[in-house]
Amino acid sequence: MPRKNRLASESTPSPIAQTDGEVHFIAQALDYYRAVQRAGREAPFGQFLNHADAAVTEKGRELLRQSLENIVQTEIDEIEKKNELRLCPQCQTKRRHLGYHSKTIRTSNGIIKPERRYEKCYPCGLPEYAADAPLGLKVDYSVGFLFLAVRAGSKDSYVDAAEDMKVWRGLEVSHETIRMLCHQEAPKVKQFLEESAEVPKDFIAAKGNVEITMDATKVNTFTGWRDTKICIFSKRLLGEGVEISYWDKRTRRMLPDVDARVAFASIEEKDLFQQRVNAFRSLLRVGSTGDISVLGDGAQWIWNIIREVFGKIRECLDIYHGLEHLSDTGKVLYKEGSEDYQQWQEATKWELLESGFEKIALRLDELEKGERTVAERETLRKLRGYFENHRERLAEGRAIGSGQVEGACKSMIGRRLKQTGTRWKVDRLNEMAVLCSVHYSDLWQKYWWQAK
Repeated sequence: MPRKNRLASESTPSPIAQTDGEVHFIAQALDYYRAVQRAGREAPFGQFLNHADAAVTEKGRELLRQSLENIVQTEIDEIEKKNELRLCPQCQTKRRHLGYHSKTIRTSNGIIKPERRYEKCYPCGLPEYAADAPLGLKVDYSVGFLFLAVRAGSKDSYVDAAEDMKVWRGLEVSHETIRMLCHQEAPKVKQFLEESAEVPKDFIAAKGNVEITMDATKVNTFTGWRDTKICIFSKRLLGEGVEISYWDKRTRRMLPDVDARVAFASIEEKDLFQQRVNAFRSLLRVGSTGDISVLGDGAQWIWNIIREVFGKIRECLDIYHGLEHLSDTGKVLYKEGSEDYQQWQEATKWELLESGFEKIALRLDELEKGERTVAERETLRKLRGYFENHRERLAEGRAIGSGQVEGACKSMIGRRLKQTGTRWKVDRLNEMAVLCSVHYSDLWQKYWWQAK
């Protein structure tokens, strides 16, 4: 069958076909302009802007889709006019023309269906569409469409992502298709994150000292709730030192913003995660020096990884975890909410901020001299052991709050992976964690730029 709406015959010179394509686009654009203007003028009193705005969105999408389809079709026509492309690349026999077939491709501007000449070399038995390879038409989805679908699917549930694609871009796509595309793209994103020379560029160029934070958050899987380990490499300029009185919420200072960060997360054993930390240390060119500051809670696996990978560097206990342990002890010693409990919290907070474990230790000495129940003695013993274990991590005045990694637990992992009623296969969760990590690391645009 002859191709529908061909802009020119195969014997027509290129400039005429191109001119016809431009004329067609101008006619489409003029119809679009008039349709938007008419929609505004036919609107009720006071609603011109709203109706014109809606018409721009609705009719503009179709104009863009038609324009893309026409431009692609014109380029196909141009390529198919070249006689040398009709020869089989293996035997140089002229391939036989078997008609035209359309190709359905989802793009960021909607579905296009360009038609291409179908040819076959009978000696070799090779069928081919001559224009597919040079124009990148062998795919079912353009990179622009993948960008939107995978971004939507890695930000929210697949069902909500499909709805967002329809509402925001007018693109009809099923949630199962978005699921498939996310998991197909994840291995490529993982390779980019772990190997691309683009990943460390901004980090290496950034000013400031290196900070490393680690934590874990539990995510529901088909094998139960599992720890998803998170590590963030970041760079931040040092802030000015302040007195501990600035801890008061009304006068608390703001630290300089993080200038660059690279994050990753996964469910895996400590040794495998340690290998991943070491690989990123090498990729980001982070040396084993005292200029590195590590912030963590009391989990021993964090400090073990740090010492194995970085050696002796500055370690700092997250102040909020320390205060949480003090609060838990206070609840055993005094009735929660009582005046004694409130006094305990306030006094131990300032003691911890002012001198680390030194004044806390003196307070524990006094408490242990008196008569105590078994539960009270046990909680005092545990509190002493906790701070004794982290004594050196309380000594220096540095960034002491784990806001960054705690925020990552919620925004990077929790928002997507801990939705109500959701359970994951571990391998699927790790794939989605890669996509979430690239978002959080501000590397999303870089990945898709190279994906073109």
